[in-house]
Amino acid sequence: MKKTYLALTVAALAMAGCSKPNNYTPAAGASGADIFKAACLECHKIENGKIFELAADNASAAAIAKKVTEGGKIMSSFPNIKGEELKGLSQYVIENSKVK
Repeated sequence: MKKTYLALTVAALAMAGCSKPNNYTPAAGASGADIFKAACLECHKIENGKIFELAADNASAAAIAKKVTEGGKIMSSFPNIKGEELKGLSQYVIENSKVK
């Protein structure tokens, strides 16, 4: 019982760290790959060169951009990723997501 509680507590704390607004600001002209590595790898892992189960098969760049900007229940919002950098990140996620 104690081990289960501890595991759940650790998991909840880990997810909580990924749910608050993040003030990361990419350098002008940063690539989608560079932004992903700097801002997203803390919570989203790469497996065999692909972002594991991040975007659905039918995800659009606009939907990914909205999620990045606004965040979600367990995903941080990144209000400082904008413009061409946001477009680049969204496209990178689409092109590099592995979906079951």
